[in-house]
Parts: sequence; C-alpha cells; structure tokens
Amino acid sequence: MKHTIIMTIFFFVIIKVQSQTTPVPDPVFENKLISLGIDSNGLTGNILNADAEGVINLNVTNSSIEDLSGIEAFVDLEMLDCDTNLLTNLDLSSNTKLKFVDCQKNLLQSLNVSGNEDLQSLACQENQLINLNLSNNLLLSDLSCQDNLLTNLDLSNNIELFQIICHDNSLTNITFPTTQSKLQIFWCYNNQLESIDLTTAPVLATLRFENNNLNFLDLRNGNNTAIHTMDARDNANLALICVDDVTYSSTAFNWNKDDEAEYSETCTLSITDLEKSRAHIYPNPVNDFLTLDMLGEPLREVKIYNHLGRLKAVKTSSSMDFTTYIPGVYILGIETQSGAKIVRKIIKL
Repeated sequence: MKHTIIMTIFFFVIIKVQSQTTPVPDPVFENKLISLGIDSNGLTGNILNADAEGVINLNVTNSSIEDLSGIEAFVDLEMLDCDTNLLTNLDLSSNTKLKFVDCQKNLLQSLNVSGNEDLQSLACQENQLINLNLSNNLLLSDLSCQDNLLTNLDLSNNIELFQIICHDNSLTNITFPTTQSKLQIFWCYNNQLESIDLTTAPVLATLRFENNNLNFLDLRNGNNTAIHTMDARDNANLALICVDDVTYSSTAFNWNKDDEAEYSETCTLSITDLEKSRAHIYPNPVNDFLTLDMLGEPLREVKIYNHLGRLKAVKTSSSMDFTTYIPGVYILGIETQSGAKIVRKIIKL
C-alpha cells in the first residue's frame, strides 16, 4: 500500500512538472534561449513555462534557427524579432499580446498571425509566402511583405494601415478597406496589378506603381498636393491616370509616368476628347518658335511651366517664341475654348 502511494505521488510529480514546461524541439532555438538567460533548466528539449512568462521582448535574429516551436510559452510577448533564420513555418496565434513582429529573411511558406489582434507592425519580407491572412489584425499599421510569392492581398479589414510595402510579388489583386484614412506610403512596384483605386485615402504621400499591368489608376483623393512622390512608369496599358488637377500633376516635382499616359480629372476619354488630345506641337525639341496645331479646336490659353513646376508664361497664341528660354524640359498646360485640357512635355535646345 505504501509503495503504491509513493508511485502515485511520483507519477503525479512527473505529470505536474511536464505540465509546467513547453517542448522546444529545435536545440539551436533552445541554446539561444539559454544564452539569453531565459531557459534556466538547460538543454532538455523544453522550457519552463515560468521562464517564458513575463518575457516581453525576444530577439533571436540571425541564429540559424529552423523551428520556433515553443514560442507559444511566451504568453506575455509583445515584440518578436526572429529575422534572418531558416524558418519555414511560423505559428504565432497563441502569442495574443504581440504588437511588433519581424520575421523577414527566412524561408517561410506559412505564417499564422490570426490570433494577434494587437499586432501593429509586421515585417515578413524576403520569404516564400504564397498566402497572408491579415483579417484579424485590425490594428495593423505597418506592413512590409515585399519579395514573396503573393498573388492576392486582402486588406479589407486593415483600416489603420499607414504603410503598405508589397513590391516584388506576383500580385494581381489588392483589396483595400472602404476607408483608408491613415494610408501614406504605398509601394507595389514589380507586380501584375491591373487596377488601383486610392480615392478614399486622403493623406497619401509616397506612391510607387512601376512595372505592373495597370490599365486603371485613380488618385483623386482631394489632396494630391500632399503626394510628394508618384511613379507609374513601365505600365504599357495605362492610358489615363485620374488626378485632382491635371496642371498640378503634370508639373509636380517627382511625379513620373510613361509618355503615353495622360493625366485626367474626369478619368474618361471620349472619342471627341481623344481627337482633341491629338494636338500637333512642333518642332519638339524646339530651338526658337513652337507651333500648336489644335486640329480645328479653338485655343483658350497655354501655360508654360519649367521642370520644377514654376509657371513661366501664359500664352494665347498658337505660335510661341522660345528663343529666350534656357535649354531644358518644359510642360505645356493647354486649354481649349471648350474646356478640354491637354498636357504636353517639350524640350528646349
């Protein structure tokens, strides 16, 4: 009877000790935790839950870790930096207090942040992610997911986003939230996007759309003057870029597009408008006199801007003297009597 009681107590103690630990199968990860003074029971293949509890910031960057299993024991963790390792899968759904995660430069094929409702910043670039579910991360403000294999990015629930960096994926679609009141930085170059509408993002500042398949780009957010960088080059099918003000966009410093693309305030181009846009301007480059042939459409005025967007002159004649202008690039803001606006770039020799 006494022996039975002792054995029962022994097994109870074993079970209790086991219930107070969490397995850490990767010895490299456990050795890192030991070196950080977190794992106190040595290289045993597990960590005492008491050791993990209370840890708010965990940095295991550049440590050749292949498996981060055991991270679920860190129930109070708010900041995790595990970049530049050999991770292929990362499940952080049990770390419900996480606010900042940096897992870039791994080999990640799956990333689970579904339980991280307090997450504010996620850096998961330079991995092999095909899918990224952010539907539960309503407080997410900073997203960097560039250099992955993403084809679709659903951000419809992420209304707090300030920055979206998603270039160099295979994206064909991005779903934005209904309102994007805080979005300022959006870099999506080197993808396969066809359509982007940012009309509900009133504080845009830096935009990069180069090398996509865009045929529609609407930037009419009522605050285009706050956009200090806009680049939509290398989009062969993009005929129109919708903007608040054609003249401003045409002369704004650090706004770039393909020569074939036109800025438009109405974002429509009827047959009549298309005919009007075929204004014949010659010679270009110009040395002395420039001539505008409006193809029968009466001219109202021509505003001449330098490359910095500064107004140099306003003309009402179809023949303009450029002999006194210094060599360089100039923008003509042409308006017809019917109100059509045409923008052309010329070079003064």
